[in-house]
Amino acid sequence: MKLVLLSNQMKKYENLAKTIYDIGKLSFATLILGQFVSHKFSLPITIIGIIFTAIALIIAFKIEQKEVKQNE
Repeated sequence: MKLVLLSNQMKKYENLAKTIYDIGKLSFATLILGQFVSHKFSLPITIIGIIFTAIALIIAFKIEQKEVKQNE
């Protein structure tokens, strides 16, 4: 029973990490790449996009690390 609960919890962490990775990729695409497509470049938007993307990727990485530690 405990193994099933642990497996379900690990899947939840894995899905959460994937979702946050996707949010990071979408924010990069919209805030940074979108400026080049529209030919309107704004330095503050670029900086915000880079920071938001980096934060999302770091959070997802930390969640994956927590998942790996629980597997050991």
